[in-house]
Amino acid sequence: MESVGGKGIFPGIVIGKPYIDRKKSIDVENYKIPEDKIEEEIERLKGAIESAKLEIKQLKDNLRGKINKEDLQILTVHLMMLDDPQFTTDIKKGIKREMVNAESIVKKVSNRYIEMFEKIADPIYKQRALDIKDISERIINNLVFLSDTYKELDGRILVVKELFPSELLKIYYSGVKLSGIIMEYMGETSHIAILAKSLELPTLMGGHNLFEIEWGDLIILDTSTVDSKVITNPDASTLEKYLILKDKFESKKKEVERNVGLPTVTVDGVRINLSINIGGRLDITEIERKNPDGIGLLRTELIYMDTNEFPSEDKQFKIYDNIGKEFGEDRPIIIRTLDIGADKKLPYYEMTPEENPSLGCRGIRFTLKNKNIFKDQIKAILRAAYGKNIKMMYPMVTTLKEVFEARGILEECKRELREKGIKHKKDLEVGVMIEVPSAVILADVFAQYVDFFSVGTNDLTQYILATDRFSQSAEELYDCLDPAVLRGLNLVAKAGREYNKKVSICGEMAGDEISVLALLSLGITELSMTPPSIPKIRALIRKINLKELQELKDRVLKSFSSDEVRQILLEYMNKIQGEQN
Repeated sequence: MESVGGKGIFPGIVIGKPYIDRKKSIDVENYKIPEDKIEEEIERLKGAIESAKLEIKQLKDNLRGKINKEDLQILTVHLMMLDDPQFTTDIKKGIKREMVNAESIVKKVSNRYIEMFEKIADPIYKQRALDIKDISERIINNLVFLSDTYKELDGRILVVKELFPSELLKIYYSGVKLSGIIMEYMGETSHIAILAKSLELPTLMGGHNLFEIEWGDLIILDTSTVDSKVITNPDASTLEKYLILKDKFESKKKEVERNVGLPTVTVDGVRINLSINIGGRLDITEIERKNPDGIGLLRTELIYMDTNEFPSEDKQFKIYDNIGKEFGEDRPIIIRTLDIGADKKLPYYEMTPEENPSLGCRGIRFTLKNKNIFKDQIKAILRAAYGKNIKMMYPMVTTLKEVFEARGILEECKRELREKGIKHKKDLEVGVMIEVPSAVILADVFAQYVDFFSVGTNDLTQYILATDRFSQSAEELYDCLDPAVLRGLNLVAKAGREYNKKVSICGEMAGDEISVLALLSLGITELSMTPPSIPKIRALIRKINLKELQELKDRVLKSFSSDEVRQILLEYMNKIQGEQN
């Protein structure tokens, strides 16, 4: 029996047979092409690229409505990369220069790009290296006419060095049901991790030396706790123990599902609002199954990414208006204005290259520099908000000057709509995202000039701790339960109470059970998360005595480390779980 640790991405306990995928890349022959056949070879390459694009488009169409739209955005990124003239030109030049077959040059050029991206410290580029691997394997697949067969994976736990997002989507679409995934690759915020969560697939990442292990016929994958692991060749007592744990885990899942239609109220009668984060489209049937109180974050950049040009005011109005009508005109919907820059790019707009894009022209900095784009969006939101509970917020706000400048543009938009006699919401509520330390420190000042706060804890954590959230080398430093982050959140919550402004959390903290305990202890009662997280958070809240939990606030804020915070909250979690059993 052997145990290997790793990072759990989606919780579960799976007992089953492993499928060991030792071979992760296609062997490619290298052979000479006669000079008079070079153009023919380039045409063969073009055909393979077009086939790859067609496959991705078909996959995207087939999965529409089955997978969250934002989770399918990776396929749009891959289509953009296949259209990148630099990448395709490099391959064509290589074929002409070396007079060898297309697949060998695709491999060579892609390896060069991969090596270049992997040398860059910014983890955004490391993710790009994986995307290059993904699309190049797809092109080569088409050149050598390999077919994917996934039947052997059905019901198995896939053990693999790394798995491409498009590959997981193809497995899902083929009807094959994986029981779980174990991989050496570590990227908690990578595309593949996001997809695994979306598909609710128990997944362990960062397992070391997986291919040096004797796997045997039976393994246990346990991602149900912080201490995630895989156990190979379990002995009888370990197997018996995990069969009991699996039953308990499944019972808890059923209990969570039973809570869906119940109000989100604590044991001592305090209502907690649970909203959802979405992209530019609604799967209303799926969302209604989660019974959210509102949309706490509507990310509009996905609307911009899914088009060939900046969407017009009218086009945006129709999208926002339809979402408002579908979701219900009474429930609140908070629309975030365009947030591009850093890792978010548009296929039709070339951002100015920056050494550190995370600290560059992004969020409101971009829209204030591009006033016409900003005005089109603001007018669309003003029009869609008429007669509905729609609000608007600005991302990446750093200074009060930005708030005042945006307010001036908002008033300009209202005046122009009024002069044209176009119906719009005159008293639109406007808030800001709290994502940077300056906004935290000045929260009491911001609160006097905006209607609400929405805290983006993903970015806020990385900026407070000066740690890139995509970094693998400094991964242990990125922790939203670090006392510095919690003290920052407490400042924001305090400012909200002082000026009677709502404070909501819309980062990953809102969907994590232990983190929710920390947030509630600070008096934050508005949470917005991905739709799949709502049932488990609702079930947790219905077990909490809020007054009792808030007695932990001082201990949490005076802690020296995130480990200490986590221990305090785990003790409380175990206490309330024990009381329910």
